[in-house]
Amino acid sequence: MRKILTILAILLAFGSVASAQIPSSPVSIYAGGALSIPTSPESFKTTFKNGYHGSLGLGFTASPLFELVGKVEYHTFSFDFDPAYSDYSGGTNKMWMFGGDVKVNPNVPAFPVSPYILAGVGFANIKQSEFEGPASLSLSILNSAISESQTKFYWNTGAGFTLKTSPVFSLFAQVRYVSIATDNETSAFIPVTIGLKFF
Repeated sequence: MRKILTILAILLAFGSVASAQIPSSPVSIYAGGALSIPTSPESFKTTFKNGYHGSLGLGFTASPLFELVGKVEYHTFSFDFDPAYSDYSGGTNKMWMFGGDVKVNPNVPAFPVSPYILAGVGFANIKQSEFEGPASLSLSILNSAISESQTKFYWNTGAGFTLKTSPVFSLFAQVRYVSIATDNETSAFIPVTIGLKFF
């Protein structure tokens, strides 16, 4: 037991020295993903299942309080088929999003968990895949209702936190509200993201 405690103490001391020797970088890389929850309009919320997403971001620390983050995201939502259409597949809603956020990081010295809030804008390209299944009038109607690919303005806002786990990377988790100016009605969903922040 004493040997284990000694080894842990040495590792902690080494980690502290390494952290002090690695200079703070103004540039950070973000990689994450998880759940995407459709919320509005009602047709989007009820027609598609909860989806998933992945994202990559490049952050630049403008000041101790502000960080600018450019990002690209991919979201996908599977069509929620009625049991009567169990032989059908496809109809997946796919979104590529390109944008930027401003993150506000309150200064909490000597604390491993750093909360933040964010807001940003960008453009989302939305495309729905065709439905597949036995040839029928229902299949024709479903495919005829699919909109063409469209690129629309979006804005998002949210909050999260980072947890410093090593001198090189941190864990982060965040929840956002995303609103896309789609035709006729605005579409909105809530991404819940977990990932790694490097540097």
